[in-house]
Amino acid sequence: MLSISHPSVMRKVNEILIGLFPVTVKGDYIPKLIVKASKETILTAKVRREFLIHLAPYEVGQLKSVGFIATFFDDQNHPLTVAGALIKEFSGRELSKLFISPQVDVHFFDELGRELLAYRAEFSSTKAHREMLRRAVVPSFQGLNQSAILTQLTEWFMLSTPEDDCRAIKVSLTEPLMLEDIVYIDMRPENHSYHGSPGYSMFTLEREVPGPAQEKEIIALLERTFDSESIYLGPKRTYDKEEVVDVLVVTDESVILIQAKDSQNLESTINKTLEKKRSATNKALKKAVGQVKGAIGYIRKYSPFVVIMDGAEVEISLEGKKIYSLVVMKELFDDEYRDYTNLMLELFKQTGISCIPLSYGELHQYSRFIHGDKAFFEAFTRVFNHGLESGEFPRLRVLPPGSIVNDQNV
Repeated sequence: MLSISHPSVMRKVNEILIGLFPVTVKGDYIPKLIVKASKETILTAKVRREFLIHLAPYEVGQLKSVGFIATFFDDQNHPLTVAGALIKEFSGRELSKLFISPQVDVHFFDELGRELLAYRAEFSSTKAHREMLRRAVVPSFQGLNQSAILTQLTEWFMLSTPEDDCRAIKVSLTEPLMLEDIVYIDMRPENHSYHGSPGYSMFTLEREVPGPAQEKEIIALLERTFDSESIYLGPKRTYDKEEVVDVLVVTDESVILIQAKDSQNLESTINKTLEKKRSATNKALKKAVGQVKGAIGYIRKYSPFVVIMDGAEVEISLEGKKIYSLVVMKELFDDEYRDYTNLMLELFKQTGISCIPLSYGELHQYSRFIHGDKAFFEAFTRVFNHGLESGEFPRLRVLPPGSIVNDQNV
């Protein structure tokens, strides 16, 4: 495992939001590639034993260059993707050289920086790839409109054809470099100081029972933004001992009710049709909204607000605090956002409480770059108000501080 043999690499892993990054190990002639991606993407790589890297042109202002789109085919027509630009400060030139290397060690990390898989891989590039990368401009991060680049790469991929897939760099995962069924057990006290913590957490790539693991992962993301003491896992109602919500956050100024929906992460899940995945998302989202509505009713019905944590009653002050709600889904689909918005706006009409949906990956983006109560809810309110005015929530693209974004981005 690269994270054990070369622990210094974790600094770079944690700097990356999502993407590809090259690593040079002194004395080792085989280049190393970090792929930081979702657990679904990583499992797809394990199951399919291959992925593609497209080189896509973009033009932003006076800058003309190429970016990359790594595609992982859970679904043949709508694969999972990891896209980005070749940027000087993020070893863009080294990454371009890696793409045309015949043999590469590929190491897969999830959003929380856990190394889950590693393979020796064969990269099948062509003379055309080499020429394209040789001529490519590798710009500096300073003044670079990454948002516009990502938008163009996304548009290019949406219009791509099976012929473009044939022209992509093929990555074949040939030999495992670590166990493929690793179990992470985290017993660090600093990672388990939230209310309701069992004192440890356990994670695997493949999951028969998804809920408990995802809830703890959501808390790990929230702890980047909120103090652990403000987070409650699975608070229960006093009268029937059922959960109020999956996760509750109570700060000095705000309360956020979080309902989480995940599904199994198994080969059978990867192989489901896109239609079945869409249907599962819609059903889960409707159920989550109903659960949030019930939680709002409980909060308003009982004063003082009391929940059961670890078998004991805990009174939580809500005085002067604004209440928000959030549904965190495994995945959401861009072309169904109007339907998602309608569900949330109907909840708002009935309760007066703002609620937005986020995929787990989007919550990762929010918590990576948005810190503190005020900043988090400014972003939340921006999304909700846009949906209230337009009838459709945007998918807010969160980039590092100082990044340039598209004027049309919300």
